[in-house]
Amino acid sequence: MLAALFKESGYDIPPRFERLTYADAMERFGCDRPDLRYALEVFDASEVFRGSEFGIANSALAAGGRVRGIRIPGGAALSRKQVDEIEAIAKLAGAGGLIRLKRGASGLEGPAAKFVSESGAQRLAIGEGDLCLLVAGAEHVTSPALDRVRQDVAQRLAMVPEDKRSFLWVTDFPLFIREQNGALSSVHHPFTAPNPEDIKLLESSPEKVRALAYDVVFNGTELGGGSIRINDPALQRKVLSLLGIDSQTAQLRFGFLLDALSAGAPPHGGIALGMDRIAMMLAGASSLRDVIAFPKTTAARALFENAPSAVPPEDLRDLHLQTMTD
Repeated sequence: MLAALFKESGYDIPPRFERLTYADAMERFGCDRPDLRYALEVFDASEVFRGSEFGIANSALAAGGRVRGIRIPGGAALSRKQVDEIEAIAKLAGAGGLIRLKRGASGLEGPAAKFVSESGAQRLAIGEGDLCLLVAGAEHVTSPALDRVRQDVAQRLAMVPEDKRSFLWVTDFPLFIREQNGALSSVHHPFTAPNPEDIKLLESSPEKVRALAYDVVFNGTELGGGSIRINDPALQRKVLSLLGIDSQTAQLRFGFLLDALSAGAPPHGGIALGMDRIAMMLAGASSLRDVIAFPKTTAARALFENAPSAVPPEDLRDLHLQTMTD
């Protein structure tokens, strides 16, 4: 359906959309909706600094984190001011800062260069005139920071080919995420089916369970997402219990669903597409506001309908409401 829709709008459609698992997307690009029209893949540089006297890297590694970064061909030509601007973007995404390394005619340059051995320099694989930007920390820090850095650098250095299209399915999302308080929460929703191969991990390692969930991505923008649903009532109760919902509460809140599953619901699933976003892409617009008939202002006002507007006092009385000034 998506292929037919985009083809009708003049796009060249590949015979098969590329696929990446969630784990691969996060490892190689730092996000679950990567734009594959350009490279700048994230790589692990932890071993380059392991055992060195570089305090920033040592602190991250000792805490179980990593040092990850991207190589930027020709990036050494960026000015100090430009790299500072890129670093500011990384900080907004949660990074403490960027580790900067570039290779000049005489070798590696940058504050961290003195901590990199010759073998480490070879492992970095930075060519002359290239720049390497690295982030040290846990996954939830390095991934979003490098994602933002990657996108900014690609735009800044005009690395995004305007005539290229990237369609992608991202699969095998995790079923759960572990919150800071130790509780589990659903990555998609509590009715997403776990991968049958991972059901055995529900008790011992629920964070490692993959979900039968998927997103479709176009040029780095998510067009829609969906999943196969749980159709086994016992499995559904198990998933709810892992989310901290006991049997009694589950029956009270979701009894209609559990009873329906007990009646023999077949395997089922689907996908929800963002039609406004798809319309934006097909129209070549840069904002959803350009394709919505009655967009709201930043103050949440609908100018065409003149909403919100004053409500007659008798309507408020009928609803047993009163304004703060009454």
